[in-house]
Amino acid sequence: MPAPVNNALSLDARLLDLEAKLGVGLPIVTKSDIARRLDKVQAAVNTQTTSGFRETWHESQALFKELDPGMALTHQQQPLLYRRQEVLAAATSLDKDMQELSKIMHLLQPQTEKGKTLREDQVTQAPILTQYYQISPSDEQRLDQLRLTMDDLAKRLQLVMVRTDAMLESYHTIMAVASEKVVMADETIKAKER
Repeated sequence: MPAPVNNALSLDARLLDLEAKLGVGLPIVTKSDIARRLDKVQAAVNTQTTSGFRETWHESQALFKELDPGMALTHQQQPLLYRRQEVLAAATSLDKDMQELSKIMHLLQPQTEKGKTLREDQVTQAPILTQYYQISPSDEQRLDQLRLTMDDLAKRLQLVMVRTDAMLESYHTIMAVASEKVVMADETIKAKER
């Protein structure tokens, strides 16, 4: 039973110290009046501080409770604990950053139906290209010319691919025939040698 008495004395001593520092008046020493004394201290704090300070204080207290490691503080878990505290302390800015990233992702992705390939107009009309930049007529002409050049290049590339496929098919056929002829010639030579 000595522990509750020590806690009460400790609370009374801390309360006396607070009352003296805040200048709340002569403290009453009775233990039954602690609630009224605490209310007086709270009123004195409210009158002697700004609302911004009190908000910061309450936020600091909430963070302290949230970040308190308690029994989890061992030498092996300290790096993980410190990382957790760092992340929790930056939670509001991380939330803002994630919202900004979400906006950026929305701007970068054109609106399409799932599973379908993008059409050219869907790419050129993506929100990132149409919402924030006014394209001058000369730039628009350059873009059209670039699009035509890219279309021509794609057609020429397709022709090259078809010709390359045909050449590879011909090469394969020639090599198969040549291999067959070499095997036949080898068999003929071996037959004559016997």
